[in-house]
Amino acid sequence: MDDLKIEDLDLYELLEIEISSTVADPIEKKLCNAILTKILMMSMLGKKFHQLSKALEVLTDEAARAAYDKVLRGKKEAALRHKELDGKRRKLKEDLEAREKAAGKYTTKKSADELLREEIERLRKEGSKQVEEEVEYVKRKLREEQQLNTEYWDGSKHRIKIKWSANKEDATNGGYTQEMLQRFLSKVIH
Repeated sequence: MDDLKIEDLDLYELLEIEISSTVADPIEKKLCNAILTKILMMSMLGKKFHQLSKALEVLTDEAARAAYDKVLRGKKEAALRHKELDGKRRKLKEDLEAREKAAGKYTTKKSADELLREEIERLRKEGSKQVEEEVEYVKRKLREEQQLNTEYWDGSKHRIKIKWSANKEDATNGGYTQEMLQRFLSKVIH
């Protein structure tokens, strides 16, 4: 019922009142009649009640009523001019209006489709850009880790100090040879 176009209705005819009359009493009367009569189909009752509610909204607000009256007068004058046209010109005018209406719907739909395509394309590009940024970030982190792992070896940071008892005159150096020490330390060095 939200698709009710108030400008397509003649609110005065709906309420069965004149343009110059006050609105409050006839509206209340119509609303009561619409509720109490309970037309056979509930959808018709709902539609009628909705129309009457919208009519009440528009006709009780002075600015809205003035705007509605202006539109209604314009429509009535256009209808009067249309009646004055002869048959052939009337047919041409109706055909032209129908084509304009059809073209307007097509143009609106086309532009909505184009907007949708543009939005999808924008989201796709944005997603691609985010993926590229994430890949670049991961590559940068890997390069940084490799640089940290391949730093030069600093002997001052990696020293092992070994002490044992041996006399300075001992030729065997307390029983340890260079080969023995390398074998013991190979587990730590490599």
